[in-house]
Amino acid sequence: MHWLLMRTRRTLALLGYEYPPSYLLIAWAGYALTVVTAAADRIVRGLDGNQWLGVVAATCAGLAPLTGVCHTRRIWKPMLTVMTAVTVGLFWIVPVQADAAALLLVISVTMSSAVARPSENIFDVVALLSVLGAGVAIDRVEQGWLIAAMICFGVAVGRLLQAQLLLLRRERQARASQAVLDRAGMAREIHDVVAHSLSIVLLNVTGARRALQQDADTEEALAALKDAEAQGRTAMTDVRRTIELLRTEGESEFAQPGVDDLPALVDTFQRAGTSVAYNALPLPQELSSATELAIYRIAQESLSNASRHAPGAPIEVTIAPAHAGVLVVVLNDISEDTRRRAGGSGLSGMRSRAELLGGYLTVGRHSNQWRVEAFIPVPESCPDDGYGDVMTKRDNTHAATDG
Repeated sequence: MHWLLMRTRRTLALLGYEYPPSYLLIAWAGYALTVVTAAADRIVRGLDGNQWLGVVAATCAGLAPLTGVCHTRRIWKPMLTVMTAVTVGLFWIVPVQADAAALLLVISVTMSSAVARPSENIFDVVALLSVLGAGVAIDRVEQGWLIAAMICFGVAVGRLLQAQLLLLRRERQARASQAVLDRAGMAREIHDVVAHSLSIVLLNVTGARRALQQDADTEEALAALKDAEAQGRTAMTDVRRTIELLRTEGESEFAQPGVDDLPALVDTFQRAGTSVAYNALPLPQELSSATELAIYRIAQESLSNASRHAPGAPIEVTIAPAHAGVLVVVLNDISEDTRRRAGGSGLSGMRSRAELLGGYLTVGRHSNQWRVEAFIPVPESCPDDGYGDVMTKRDNTHAATDG
């Protein structure tokens, strides 16, 4: 039985379809049983001379397509239709009442329709209907209209099976694509959380070292180390929360950060010794949680990059309505010899967040400043409060990479 199942799977693979092996085995069993029934009916009624040769030949022709499970390289799809026509024709040499041979036409066209392309299926249907018409003409088939209707029904069943398989294949592909997106989302979230937390920890540790080396100020050093410890613990909690959010379907008990959390984010950098100016213009409408999360993460990553690549330089963060969305602009001073280190995933993560919501992200040097600009559209138009004209500058930005 194991050998038969393996051969059946191989046959279906050669045909290019992923039906369960039981489908093909049941269909072949029904086909073979019908062949044997048609032959037995004639043997029971009695055969004379050459009639035995015709029945034996018909039985062999009917069972020949079953050898398809033994093929390991290629299967000729029209074989079933051709051999069915030959089988039925040979059986009709010995006419009997209530002949089961005509049912082979129905079973054959159903099986063919389940694995054939539309153009191939047309050949199968026309060929078998022609055989049926010939049988009616020579008075070998009773109620030919009923057999014709059954053939049409078999075609419909076969095409429906093929359509169902196609939908199943698309669903699997969609699930695989979603799994890739989920992994990318998890990596992006964890990168943003860890990169931000490490930036704050490093700033605090640097501040503590300078306090001890330059001023011997143990109280300031201890305060900086406590902030670093707290930030590290917060990072661990955020990572666990992020993984929980991405693993859980539907709503979660944890709230994702948003625009209202930006002042606290800025405060962590200020307490670590970075000069950050935060400007938030009123947003005229409530934003979706996805939009708020994107704004928060883009601002967070931009602050982390600025503090890492230009330590000590003042940073300006602006959140403002512009045209049909929200604009996020982060500026920081840079020296002439400042270079952005390539190979990081922060920039691609920010760009992905913006583009997934239909927006854009541009980064580049402007005079002695590094500029990050992200635009996130919203469903309803936001009035332009005079800050939207900065978007016209995006064509002057230069692509760059960060860490």
